[in-house]
Amino acid sequence: MYDEVLLTIQGETATPVDRVSLPDLELQERAHLQEWLLANPEILGVGVEIITSEYDRWQTAAGDPVLDRLDLLAVAPDGHLIVAELKRGVAPHTIHMQAINYAAMVSRLTPQDIAELYAATLRRRGQEIDVESALTKLTTEFLLTSETIRRPRIALVASDFPPSVTASVVWLNEQQVDIWLIRFRPYQLAGGQLVVSFSRLFPVPDVEEFTIGRRAEVPLTAGDDPGAPWDEPSLRRLAEQGNPTTVALLDLCSADDPGGVGVKEIAAHAGVTLGAVRGQLAGLTMKLNNPNNGFAQNKWPARVEWLPGGVASYQMDPSLAAIWRVIRQRQPLPSDEDQD
Repeated sequence: MYDEVLLTIQGETATPVDRVSLPDLELQERAHLQEWLLANPEILGVGVEIITSEYDRWQTAAGDPVLDRLDLLAVAPDGHLIVAELKRGVAPHTIHMQAINYAAMVSRLTPQDIAELYAATLRRRGQEIDVESALTKLTTEFLLTSETIRRPRIALVASDFPPSVTASVVWLNEQQVDIWLIRFRPYQLAGGQLVVSFSRLFPVPDVEEFTIGRRAEVPLTAGDDPGAPWDEPSLRRLAEQGNPTTVALLDLCSADDPGGVGVKEIAAHAGVTLGAVRGQLAGLTMKLNNPNNGFAQNKWPARVEWLPGGVASYQMDPSLAAIWRVIRQRQPLPSDEDQD
């Protein structure tokens, strides 16, 4: 397997840096490796935030304590929890089995449970927040639901993984278990400074991510049935209920001659990360699918055009854009004479 090479550069001279191990440097799993991830949760994915660490308050249905300690629990922008199991050296053969046990226990938590853990973590960092506010943030910004809690992602973090683990992880992934391998590589520079790289070893990117295909226009739907057409009342409801990314998407698409709107533009306009954009756009589909939200539409009021390289470009029908501008008080609705 191809491995990374770290070089120090002085002019035209490139010198390989020797790899070291955390045990050799007397660096610990909990005191060091775990703290690095707590300070840099993006190691576990774009837009990820930590819910809690070193969680050990488990019990059986009969009330008996379960002596297991979860290294890290995080949440991704799509609402799924991340169960992270850390090892400071080469992962043992049973690391995935241990993580599956934790994922099974985590899947039984409720949104209220997660909010209590999240609020406690934020308060330890000096942020004043109550459980209700934490729950609101989790369910709106991170799209946390009881359903997303049921299927947590597993992230195994180690300096390397034996074949028995990689083979098991590939098979689990084929069985629709969301499981990642994240490998770190420590290096010590000549001056004694420690450098550590983190990279996702598995899942590997799909080959489609490296190819260029035919440009096609595909409507964004929440199902085969498009539902009712969008009108002013339904768009007003969406303006009231939509998350920041949904509102930013429609604001940009309804601008005068917007052309195609990209994900980076949406993220900048909404003031969120790229990962949050993907999660919140998925939340729009979930909102339309939930009859309690009062929408008769199954199709977004915008459409996507996939450009070469798999780049998404969003557009909006001019008539819907005009209505949206009225709702957002940016421009009067065109009269019938203007439309003739």
